[in-house]
Amino acid sequence: MNDQLTYRALTIAKGDSGAPSTLDVEGRSVEAIGATETPVLERDYDTWEVYPTVLLMSGCQIPPNRQLPLLDTHSRYSTASVIGSYRDMRIENNQLLGRAVFSTAEEAEGPWLKTMEGHLTDYSVARKDLEATIIPANQTGLIDGRTFQGPVKVVTKWIPKEMSSCPIGADENAKARAATAQPEKQAKENVNMSTETQNRGLSAETTQPQTPAVDLAAVRAEAVKAEYERISEIDAMCSRADVPADKKAELIKPGVTVDAARAAVMEIILDRSAAQNPGHRTTGQTDQLRAEQTRFEMGADERDKFRSAAEDGLLIRCGKAPEKVADGARDFAGFSLRELARESLRMSGQSQGGDVMAMVGRALTTSDFPLILANIANKSLFAGYDAASETWGKWCGTGSVNDFKTNTIVRAGEMADLDQIREDDEYKYGSRSEAQEQFAIATYGKLFNISRQAIINDDLGALTDIPAAHGEAAGRKIGDIAYAVLTANSAMGDGTALFHANHTNLGTAGVIGTTTMAEAVKLMALQKDIGGKRRLNIAPKYLITSPALAQAAQTFFGSSMIGTQANPNQVNIYAGLVELVFEPRLFDDSATAWYLAGNKGKTVNVYFLNGNQTPYMETRQGWSVDGVEYKVRIDAGAKAVDWKSLFKNAGA
Repeated sequence: MNDQLTYRALTIAKGDSGAPSTLDVEGRSVEAIGATETPVLERDYDTWEVYPTVLLMSGCQIPPNRQLPLLDTHSRYSTASVIGSYRDMRIENNQLLGRAVFSTAEEAEGPWLKTMEGHLTDYSVARKDLEATIIPANQTGLIDGRTFQGPVKVVTKWIPKEMSSCPIGADENAKARAATAQPEKQAKENVNMSTETQNRGLSAETTQPQTPAVDLAAVRAEAVKAEYERISEIDAMCSRADVPADKKAELIKPGVTVDAARAAVMEIILDRSAAQNPGHRTTGQTDQLRAEQTRFEMGADERDKFRSAAEDGLLIRCGKAPEKVADGARDFAGFSLRELARESLRMSGQSQGGDVMAMVGRALTTSDFPLILANIANKSLFAGYDAASETWGKWCGTGSVNDFKTNTIVRAGEMADLDQIREDDEYKYGSRSEAQEQFAIATYGKLFNISRQAIINDDLGALTDIPAAHGEAAGRKIGDIAYAVLTANSAMGDGTALFHANHTNLGTAGVIGTTTMAEAVKLMALQKDIGGKRRLNIAPKYLITSPALAQAAQTFFGSSMIGTQANPNQVNIYAGLVELVFEPRLFDDSATAWYLAGNKGKTVNVYFLNGNQTPYMETRQGWSVDGVEYKVRIDAGAKAVDWKSLFKNAGA
């Protein structure tokens, strides 16, 4: 697990006076629920994805002394931030309970007074996660006997590290316990306050707290949304500028504003530029450039417009104009790549002089030019991927996994039959059988580059054709791993090959015709569930074979009447029964074999990392080449989830 602490904000309940109901004035404390199992949106720092997160109270490892430091809004860098302690920790009714005790030190006085007055009600626990399970969207997981529906992250073992008094809570179901501390004393204080107020000439009604209604759920939701948008914007900014991971982690920490992060990223870009172009400018020029860059960043919208217009202008030059072009794109359609590099330098306030190679090199260190090139390459990559002529999607299902570990698919059988219940009979629990298949995904990728020479030579093919070719290659790879499941005929979870006589899904070799189809339809219909309780009556939906059998398949399934000269009017009951899928890869394994498949999701599934079915491209300033390097990758794997909806005939 990641070593970074995770924070979860909570709210304590108020009494009728507006102060917390468990307030102990003399003891300077209040009892609060430190954590519940209510799902709260949190970012997972291993995957950088945001999930509804559930803390299992059964996995909470309370410190032996049952006490945590009480901090002011998670400030951990000075002892002055310690305003007390969170004591007497225990787990009750799936809740972490404890008492926040405030110090008598000066720095704790403000939070304590605001707590007594009912202004400061929220607490936030910081924890270290030891074990957790992420259940992807549209999947169900069984953890500690409980069923969780994805997407969700379930933290099964965690250690609370500190509790903080903070302005806004997130877990709306975490409240202070309802019991009121020292009710007689509180009532006496209220009477004394009312009497004193009336003695000063005020009405009794003015002694009642006038607390406006606040939609805490809306406040919490808005705070979570704002934090998510802050992190996402900084993360995207750092990715575009190739900021090192450790520096990006610092900028994403709570408290760093987007403007502060933007300034820090700009410092990194400028320092990198100075290191790659020594002697190009003096320190004074660098300071001036930074001042100019600050002014440019104030007009970020103009930079966005420039990049959009430049990208669409390049696409127009490449003959791939989008349906709706950005304003000013026609002006950039006449720019060569070299001229666009010079314009990017002008927009960023850098010198446009020097020899051409040095000028293009400087442009590649700006925040605009590499991003323009990357966006064009990315669009070309996706276009190539979409253009790849692949057939696996017609009959394969898809799935999502969140890691490269061995994953397990659980198949559940039919429930036992219902019993007849006579008078005085007891109801009995039913049972069902289960089986499982295991698989893992892998990463497939390549590198390519756009050199400074290609930019100077205005080689648009390097910017569009090469990325498109890599996109097509990514599409081909998915087809390779999908059809390899059929041709490899690997062992299933029971240790038997996918297509095998023991699985009753291997037909008598023969051409596509009434005899072989009758056998195939019969075997698929008579398949039984895992427990052997029911015939599944599976119907074929797809015929999959090589193009070598295309004419024979189209003739057979497209003919409503078949027969011989002696019996010419025989009705073809298989006409239009299946969708025909012709795949050239199958020819390399067998020119005669043909397959039948049932409904999607019950045959072969293709799994993608986090459900991302498109290739991903990363970029960095060239190291081994003078230019920009790109890395294309896609994370995928394929597995037959069951053999019952698949059938193979080796052919004639």
